[in-house]
Amino acid sequence: MQHARNLPDSARNPWIDNARFVLIVLVVFGHSLEPLLGSGHPTVEAAYRFIYLFHMPAFAALSGAVASTGLDASTLRKIVFRLLLPYLVFQGLYTLAAMSSNWPDDGPGGIATPYWLLWYLPSLACWRLMLPFFARLRFRIVLAVSLALAAGWAGDLGYYLSLSRILVFFPFFLLGWRFVPAWREQSRMLPVRVGAIITLLALLALSFTSHPDPHWLYGSYGYSDLDVSALVGVGLRALQLAGACLAGLAVLALIPRRHTHISALGQGSLSAYLLHGFVIKFAIGFGLFGVLAPLPPALSLTLLAAAALVLAAILATPPVHRLIASASSPAWLRRALWHPQRETTA
Repeated sequence: MQHARNLPDSARNPWIDNARFVLIVLVVFGHSLEPLLGSGHPTVEAAYRFIYLFHMPAFAALSGAVASTGLDASTLRKIVFRLLLPYLVFQGLYTLAAMSSNWPDDGPGGIATPYWLLWYLPSLACWRLMLPFFARLRFRIVLAVSLALAAGWAGDLGYYLSLSRILVFFPFFLLGWRFVPAWREQSRMLPVRVGAIITLLALLALSFTSHPDPHWLYGSYGYSDLDVSALVGVGLRALQLAGACLAGLAVLALIPRRHTHISALGQGSLSAYLLHGFVIKFAIGFGLFGVLAPLPPALSLTLLAAAALVLAAILATPPVHRLIASASSPAWLRRALWHPQRETTA
């Protein structure tokens, strides 16, 4: 496969950075809606289902768009020091935070069970390791989708090592590697953008008119846990994957291609991703979401969307990114442990 079809991350492509910031805002907004679920507001629950349908699939596709099929010492170094070690560090930090009396849950259940939002780091590491193999397969997309559908049969996968999510969301990573660079060019055309808007509006309307169990969108539950047969589960998950693909492509089609004010913030999306969980969990623990519950749903959604935008923007700023760089991108540890000459000879 030619690597030229991918969008190189090192080139600081503004479209990639813009998309990263838009998606991290949606991630923060989606997580901020969780405390209001079960409050009896259908509007809040519909917005939650709509965002969860595509925000992480689109992130996976975007990660695939900047991935290469090479698997050399440099790639392995990046996987270890940019994904796996930060996962271990923040798994520990969330464990410490959960010791606070104001933390609303028990925190991480162990080192092998990614806590809440941390599942994406080990999943991305696995996808990067899987890509060189799948890139050389015929019918790679069909095989990846088949594995995603088959994951629901194994009810024991669940959250352990994020195994279920690795399989369920891998097709989006693979589609991102294979098609997103070309999709970015095709979406310059006005009819494509209009179609993207129509698609998103149709899926938003469907989120209001249908009431599926949001656990389907997490990618962590087997079909038996979702109270459906294997055959029905395969059909429903296939529809879910198709809807997520359509919505993700539609959102990416509407991302600005030029350098904007959010481009620099997109470069700090990892910091926002790792840190916003602390803010939301402590906000829950201090009862801040209780203030929103009595408000009209439209007002609650507006306030949360504005707060998500501000929080993501603050956490993605260069000062915050530099502040946590020793944990999120431990270059000091890489310099201490990694032998450059050994990488060259490899």
